[in-house]
Amino acid sequence: MSEPNLNEFDEKARKKELKKIARKLQRAEERLVDYERLVDRTQHLLNTRIQEVEEARTELSQSETRFRNLADAAFEAIIIHSDDIILDCNEATLNLYKMTKAELVGSSLIDRIQTQILKPEYDWQHEATEKPVEVTHLISDGSTVPVEVRSRSIEHKGKESLVTAVRDITMHKEMQARLEHIANSDVLTEVGNRRFFMEMGQREYYRTVRYGQPLSLLMLDVDHFKKINDTYGHDIGDEALKALADICTATLRNSDIFARLGGEEFAAILPGSDINGAMILSERLREKVEQMVTETTSGPIKFTVSIGVTQQVEGDEGIEMILNRSDGGLYGAKANGRNRVVRA
Repeated sequence: MSEPNLNEFDEKARKKELKKIARKLQRAEERLVDYERLVDRTQHLLNTRIQEVEEARTELSQSETRFRNLADAAFEAIIIHSDDIILDCNEATLNLYKMTKAELVGSSLIDRIQTQILKPEYDWQHEATEKPVEVTHLISDGSTVPVEVRSRSIEHKGKESLVTAVRDITMHKEMQARLEHIANSDVLTEVGNRRFFMEMGQREYYRTVRYGQPLSLLMLDVDHFKKINDTYGHDIGDEALKALADICTATLRNSDIFARLGGEEFAAILPGSDINGAMILSERLREKVEQMVTETTSGPIKFTVSIGVTQQVEGDEGIEMILNRSDGGLYGAKANGRNRVVRA
């Protein structure tokens, strides 16, 4: 038997080893192709994500621009704040508070925008409320302005914040006051009317009962007023009533409640005055009217008044009962010759 050829054996081993290496290289090439495909897919996905982020940034920028444009176009002041720090505001805010944006943004809300009158149940600097709340703000120039505020929670630049809308209601308040004045005033003399007198009088009656203070009431009527109208005309009669209203307003105290009840009848409530003080004031008023000369378009005229005076007493059930009693005193003054004061 012949011995194996070592060279032939080595050749076979090398071929076998080369085949293994070839298979490894093939597998490595296949894995490389897979890696390249994965890299391509990853790069494509990354590019897609980058594009989406850029689009989101563009949209966010456009949204912020739209928000800024809308906010600056708004008539209401809009303030974004958190932890008492002003984060942003619109042009209307700067106009309302008479400050620059540099003065406001980054500063303390409480320090910059001071609330002079604030309902205790609402802290607008820290609480959100969609129900409008009326407060009075102090402006940088020292003036005050009535405003209506409402707030909503938002996320601003990743931080929980509040956006507050502040509306200047000065015109609304002025109109409201004007309407109240019209509702409570006599058109001719511009003093209170009967509705105003009865509402305020009832309030004073309850206050007097509660605190045990005196309260007096007087009624006065122009003597022979029909004769003034018949002689000079109703326009002159109106001038006489306005002159009477003026002298009564000048003679009475600021705390007194004065009104025209109708026609030539006027009345005054004197809080804190007893009957003696009311009689002295009524007599002084009667004398002033008697001495007054009223200049009219038809020349100077003179007239007098009769006055009935009473004081609140135990058993009175309201201002109307006191008014009726003073009306009895007024009737007595007229029945006894006019131009006099009668206690009822």
